[in-house]
Amino acid sequence: MAERPTRRRLPPLNALRAFEAVARSLSFTRAADQLLVTQSAVSRQVKNLEDILGVQLLKRKGPLELTEEGRKLLPVLTGSFDKIAEVIAGIKATHANPPLTLSLPPTFARRMVMPRLADFQRQHPDLEIRIDTPPSNIDFASAPVDMAIFFGTNTVDALIVDLLMREEFTPVCSPKVAAGAGNNLAEFLRTRPLLHVRQGDDLYQCWTIFAAQTGLDDLVVDRGIVLETADLVIESAINDGGVGMLDPRMYPEEMKSGRLVAPFQVSVKSGRSYFLVSRAEEIEIPRIAAFRQWVIEQFANSA
Repeated sequence: MAERPTRRRLPPLNALRAFEAVARSLSFTRAADQLLVTQSAVSRQVKNLEDILGVQLLKRKGPLELTEEGRKLLPVLTGSFDKIAEVIAGIKATHANPPLTLSLPPTFARRMVMPRLADFQRQHPDLEIRIDTPPSNIDFASAPVDMAIFFGTNTVDALIVDLLMREEFTPVCSPKVAAGAGNNLAEFLRTRPLLHVRQGDDLYQCWTIFAAQTGLDDLVVDRGIVLETADLVIESAINDGGVGMLDPRMYPEEMKSGRLVAPFQVSVKSGRSYFLVSRAEEIEIPRIAAFRQWVIEQFANSA
């Protein structure tokens, strides 16, 4: 009969990682930054490890110092983690890289990400990229994707969230519809058809927000044409269908060519944003870390 292997009695891995990070830097703050958690979470993990071992590993009065037991434990942990990282890197190097899977809002993907993506592909030519464009934010906790860009308000919990771009919109239309606009915004909007992007059950959300923030409380917004996507609103606006309420940064070619104009220099922040979401435990995976750094740089001036 085969002998049963002896069970290793080890403290929780998170507690060991937290102590090793603190002991190397002698700083709870720097350890928290490295582990992408809060300083209080690191402190709790280290205290938990000390309770399990029954000894004090750190001297906390004055500058942070290691106790004798802490000095004994640190090199063992560092060497072990380094060896684990080395073996894992070797395993990954001998196998094909998995693809980078992304979930992006359709219009944002087409208008803001795809025109820039060739730059990321040039930097990572061996990385396969797969992009889904669902009509609304996915359930990221269970979705089979590496990262996602969400649109709306940041109500995401337990994830790494990076703000990319705050939505800021203004009335846009064709030069023909803008003709004779004058200086009276309220009169202009009352006499032109309005174009709407469907936002769930709220058909007139963009125009409602704009009217409230610009003091046009008597503007009747529940009229005009309701369309499924912002791209359809743009097509309708270009073809003299009415006035759309959109973020001009999403449509630089149409604005630059003059097919689309903003007849009034007035814009409002909608309170909604585009933001990148990632899982904390996956943030150091190379393909995820690379895309995160790249996309944040791309939108550094848009937040």
